[in-house]
Amino acid sequence: MNEPPLITLSIVSHGNSDQIARLLASLREHEPRTQQFQLILTDNLKDDLPSFDPAPWHSLLTLRNPRPLGFAQNNNRAFEQAQGEYFAILNPDLVFVQPVFERLLARIHDHRADLIAPQIIDQNGTVQDSARSLPTPWEIIRRRLPGYEFHPPAPDRAGLIQPEWMAGMFLLMKSETYRQLGGMDERFRLYFEDVDFCARARLRGMRLFVDTQVQVRHDARRASRRNPYYLFLHLQSALRFFSSPVYRQIRKI
Repeated sequence: MNEPPLITLSIVSHGNSDQIARLLASLREHEPRTQQFQLILTDNLKDDLPSFDPAPWHSLLTLRNPRPLGFAQNNNRAFEQAQGEYFAILNPDLVFVQPVFERLLARIHDHRADLIAPQIIDQNGTVQDSARSLPTPWEIIRRRLPGYEFHPPAPDRAGLIQPEWMAGMFLLMKSETYRQLGGMDERFRLYFEDVDFCARARLRGMRLFVDTQVQVRHDARRASRRNPYYLFLHLQSALRFFSSPVYRQIRKI
């Protein structure tokens, strides 16, 4: 194809071949113009992902890592191959239930959004805590205490929320925005890359939005609450972020 893609999608697999097949099927079902997507799949387990049909997409590239890399590293390497005017990071366990991208792109133009995401729901239609205020050490503890409940913020009249950070399960932005921010900080591994990324965006005066009028389904695993290794990574990344200059600067805003 001579025309460049409109949007590059970066999806990283950690043994998620079945989920990615489901995600791609939902994209083909609900997004009317899949030929606008450059699809970059990263096989973080080297040879776990099968070959997917490139025909529905503008182009399809599969990157196979000889050794597992972190969330930031994988998306930064995908971005090096990105050709789209826009860049989107998607979790493999997302499922599209309606058209999303045309509306989000309109929001970027109409509301001068720099980073945007749809509202994330679970299989029961419950809104997930994918857009929040800036985390603090106490908030990390409080979320794990019995009785904690997440209450999503109310949108404005346009159906928009302006959070202080958005989870990296779905982030859409102009490719130039990702480039200006220098990508994600590769010192983080699996957790807090998105918090740091959004904090650095806000320090540059960029605007973050969640559009509650479009939704994508996510089946959360909450691995850090069950697996000691992921809990260790979560705590390690939290300590790195809370001791960083970025956190000290963003707390002043």
